[in-house]
Amino acid sequence: MESLNNQIKGENLFVGIDLHKHRWHITIRTADVEIFSNSIVGRWDNLRRILDRYKGCRIHAVYEAGCFGFWLFDRLNSYGVCCIVTPPSLIPQEYGNRVKTDRRDSRKLARLLAKELLKNIWVPSPEERFHRQVIRRRHQLVGDRVRTQNRIKSELYFYGIDLPAVRGKWSQVYFTNLQRIKFKNKWMQQSFNQLLEQYEFLCAQIAKQTQLLKQLARLPLYRDRVRILCSIPGIGILTAMEILLELQDISRFRRAEQLAAYVGLTPSQHSSADKIRMGRITGIGKNTVRSALVESCWHLIRKDKAMRRKYEQIKVRAGGKRAIVAVSRKLILCIRRLLLDNRPYVYKPVC
Repeated sequence: MESLNNQIKGENLFVGIDLHKHRWHITIRTADVEIFSNSIVGRWDNLRRILDRYKGCRIHAVYEAGCFGFWLFDRLNSYGVCCIVTPPSLIPQEYGNRVKTDRRDSRKLARLLAKELLKNIWVPSPEERFHRQVIRRRHQLVGDRVRTQNRIKSELYFYGIDLPAVRGKWSQVYFTNLQRIKFKNKWMQQSFNQLLEQYEFLCAQIAKQTQLLKQLARLPLYRDRVRILCSIPGIGILTAMEILLELQDISRFRRAEQLAAYVGLTPSQHSSADKIRMGRITGIGKNTVRSALVESCWHLIRKDKAMRRKYEQIKVRAGGKRAIVAVSRKLILCIRRLLLDNRPYVYKPVC
């Protein structure tokens, strides 16, 4: 081992890490030769002991983005490793190869990293991740409330109880009517009351998380940018923070088209020879930001004369849904420019 280390000292080493809950498969190679490939217990200390063997080498590492987040990225960079996190959907595929194992995946990552064929995602700082989790936790709580609402409505359908359906968050009047429902069986009544209590609890949790988000919006880091975004009709504090927390530093998008692609508002394209066909938007990337933009644009086109005109022009030939998506794409590009120039949104109102 010492003789091998002396031979490769000062060289670039490429580490492919295939992560799983209990075990990781590690492959280490030079640009030409594989020198290590083995499975280890999935802990940082075990990986560090392996990397200690190759001190004096310039180590590059990669693992796939997923449920393990970025803590390993932080550890590797603190150790002195140049680490990237690659999106699984953009890893080059070997068509026709139907054998997939952890060892093969690890070797493939190391090999592609050595050949510079892997794309890397932007990794937010720890503080940016903590702030972003505030808006994501709110989304989770809202999703939990929707599931609870669906369970309550299913109970009503199942027992033939006719109560007018209401979309979105229920009003206090509607919820009071639910509390007045009485079942003849005490076991059923108590079970139904549990669902109502769960709905109430989730509403309270969402309100707390919303207040936490508003406190975050008042920090100097976000305050001015929130004010700029709220100058756009249809965008409030929640939508503004959704955009800022998910996109963070807008200047990292050197071109406006990069931002549109990141949010998933770029049309797909199928071209062959002289035939070019533009399809629907790619839909990749930040779907929560994309949804928030589309929802805001329905309000924007009622206020902004220019956006309204763009919507009407596209609606005639492509329909309302495609038109509002086109307006959303224009809006995200406009938001980038507003944030870069540090100026509010100015528009001519619809007469």
